[in-house]
Amino acid sequence: MITTPRIILMTGLLVCNWSSWHAVQKAYPNEEDLVPTTPGWTPADRFLFEEGHGGVFGWPEVLTEARPGAYWWWPASAVTEEDITWNLETYWKAGWGNMGVIGIYGVRGAENRFIDIFTPRWFAMFNHAVTEANRLGMLIDLTPSSGWRMGGPHVPKELGEQQLTIENGRIVAKPMKAAVKRPGPGGRGLTINPYSKKAVAFHFDWLARRFDEGHGLAPRAFYYDSFENPGNWCPELLPAFERLRGYSLEEHAAALAGNADPDEVRRVVCDYRETLADLLIDCVRTIVHWGEERGSCLRMQAHGAPANLIDMYAAAGIPETEVFGATQFDIPGYRRDPKWIRPERQSDLVNRFASSAAHVAGRKLVISESFTWLRNHYHTTLAHIKAESDNLFLNGINGIYYHGICFAPQKTAWPGWLFYASTQANARNSIFRDIPALNAYITRCQSVLQSGQPANDVLLCWPIYDLWMEPGKGELRFTVHQPEWIENTPCGEAGRWMMDHGFSFDFISDRQLLSVTCDQGILGTEGRSEYKTILVPAAEYMQVETVQQLLELAKAGATILIWRSLPEDVPGWHNHAIRKRKLDGLLAELKFDDRGMMAMGRGRLFHSKDLESLLHAAGVVPEPMADCGLKCIRRRLRSHVAYFIANHTSEAVDRWIQVASPCRAAVLMDPMTGRTGLAPVREYGEKYEVHLQIEPGETRILRTFAQSGISGPAWRNVTLVSDPVPVTGEWQVEFIEGGPVLPASCSTTELKCWTQFGDEKAQRFAGAARYTIMFQLPEQKADGWYLSLGDVRESARVWINDEPIGIAVAHPFRVDVNQQMKPGLNKMVMEVTNLSANRIRDLDRRGVLWKKFYDINIVDQKYQPLNAAVWELEPSGLLGPVTFVPYQWVQE
Repeated sequence: MITTPRIILMTGLLVCNWSSWHAVQKAYPNEEDLVPTTPGWTPADRFLFEEGHGGVFGWPEVLTEARPGAYWWWPASAVTEEDITWNLETYWKAGWGNMGVIGIYGVRGAENRFIDIFTPRWFAMFNHAVTEANRLGMLIDLTPSSGWRMGGPHVPKELGEQQLTIENGRIVAKPMKAAVKRPGPGGRGLTINPYSKKAVAFHFDWLARRFDEGHGLAPRAFYYDSFENPGNWCPELLPAFERLRGYSLEEHAAALAGNADPDEVRRVVCDYRETLADLLIDCVRTIVHWGEERGSCLRMQAHGAPANLIDMYAAAGIPETEVFGATQFDIPGYRRDPKWIRPERQSDLVNRFASSAAHVAGRKLVISESFTWLRNHYHTTLAHIKAESDNLFLNGINGIYYHGICFAPQKTAWPGWLFYASTQANARNSIFRDIPALNAYITRCQSVLQSGQPANDVLLCWPIYDLWMEPGKGELRFTVHQPEWIENTPCGEAGRWMMDHGFSFDFISDRQLLSVTCDQGILGTEGRSEYKTILVPAAEYMQVETVQQLLELAKAGATILIWRSLPEDVPGWHNHAIRKRKLDGLLAELKFDDRGMMAMGRGRLFHSKDLESLLHAAGVVPEPMADCGLKCIRRRLRSHVAYFIANHTSEAVDRWIQVASPCRAAVLMDPMTGRTGLAPVREYGEKYEVHLQIEPGETRILRTFAQSGISGPAWRNVTLVSDPVPVTGEWQVEFIEGGPVLPASCSTTELKCWTQFGDEKAQRFAGAARYTIMFQLPEQKADGWYLSLGDVRESARVWINDEPIGIAVAHPFRVDVNQQMKPGLNKMVMEVTNLSANRIRDLDRRGVLWKKFYDINIVDQKYQPLNAAVWELEPSGLLGPVTFVPYQWVQE
């Protein structure tokens, strides 16, 4: 069994409060010679520990899972022990804590390094990776196949995928040629039938033997990628159907083909869809058991499957969702870049299925495959990554998993080894220079969001039978890419409305609902999460058992909300008329008064077309901060409630804000800088308010306490005391790091893109340039100063008078200089890092062979061959205007 290293620290990463990092460097100048006393400690960790953070003002104890993870593709498994160590140390130092190994297709020219997957030689490399990860305090996951869609050369035709057809009124299962996608050496072959326990057991028995032969070490988790299997049948389906649904599917083959009375067709097809889902989830549980016997859990993406996604996610130890494309944000200066993004609609509601399953089932960790095709290659900025991470946090995700990082030897030509659909968060991409600051931010957020229990109020029933009863033939697949299955339904409408109006909720399945209990009006789930009410959103079809459970919960003291309409029918074919009469009998007992309320036992039922009035009747209070556009998610701990708050609007917020949780005292925390302090709180009637200042693009952690009496350093809000003061004069610009070659140094009084400096080398440069200027501080009574960087392409490190101030990686690109400036002449230095796009453009314009990968090679976000030669030059450097803004502290 692998144990999780416990690290007592604030982040264990390069902190954005760079003065702290500067102190670390002074205390431990020879990082390579430092032998940490705790596995996984960096010099920053030791400093933060010695500094003594803790208590209500400190950041939580950080487990390795709180650090971001990354897909770690091994091209043709062409790895060596030396390069594995270099890779892991490089990404550990940059802030990653979890790496997921996936063997994929190889690199042309490196054939002599290729290793067949799951051979003893391969396991020697994998074991080295696990051992080195343990030494560093990292965790390793493993995909139990090459590429994805589990299978390989060992899978016989009869255990491969099958397609359902109806021929001459009879059910015929046809074998398919579905194969493993993007396999590496030793992994090419048929995919296993994912609905067949026999096929699944065959594959994992085969894998167990490979582990035994190679003396393979157990990963933290085995990884089940998004469901992309095209088959829809297995040999076990007919007997399972008769056992589960109570009749023979063969006798209704005509209805399954759509050649019968429409009502029979819909009911038989519904039963087929449900049976296929049951078989799939049963196979998932088989995989879970197999991994647990070896000390590993299952990390799984359920989306894309023709199953109840909530139940399928909940079957795994670590549910995982996916972001495929880009989200729209209203943050000023945030670039959506339409020409670089995919056309798919990104759905927050889809992401909530994984987090809801985790919350209801009691899974502490829920992950997202993050930043897949966030932009076309080398156009993703740290600001893009930060905003998307925030959005995932708001939807209940507490584990960011970069998509991703490709293994590459330490000594290989730029840009290294690459994966076709990756953000390319590797050490050769220029944005990697400041990515430790972003990873520190993510770790702080996740350390809070992995603490305690979810604090959502509403259980929102997902009426999956309404979907399974829809007309049509064959299975229904619930994908990330086409979210209409939730967005265009009453359930999705209710969820979207609650999100927009400050109400918190989790989806729940029929199966999970059957295990919900009620104690003194509080609803409890199998995962020990607590809720105030259950909302049934205009469900047309519902099983009798589900309705009975809702009524029993009401009798026990629960508040049940029926939005718009009561269920009208039961799903499925077997004895549907008898079951319909039972349903009608239960519903006939419901007698609502003029207010739409009915008392039942110790609880109540409410029925209305007005969603807001329903929630109010249940005593569910929205978060008032939604009225000014702020979004939040909460976690409940023994001593307090922790809020993660994001401002994704176009306006700054500076106001007293009421919170729905008890709040006689509060602590504010900035996850970007690590700053914490006692927040201003005032009594407002019978409620309490917190004074919150938050710029567009910023986030805060707010801890609210039911009791007063907390003392400590204050969180100081500020008021700006004059207009911005522009920084003028002559800038000295020196290119300090990057390639292909360093452009010449220069001076300028006008901030502009460095591709316009007149140096051809600057047009193809990717890396960092140092901007230095001497400036006069105007006479101004102020407690401190903000430095606004204006338009930064794409991140900046800042020093004032040779003291490190901070690292700006995202909007609003502003750092607090505080009192670092002195009267008269001051020195400011900024090191600005651009994208790698211009350097990639140069390679293609010169015909340099860098796209040298097998299989799909390198494509753009539209899956067309990538031709960077046609790209326009990307703006690079410090574009400004750079200004100082004086502020005074607010006395509260």
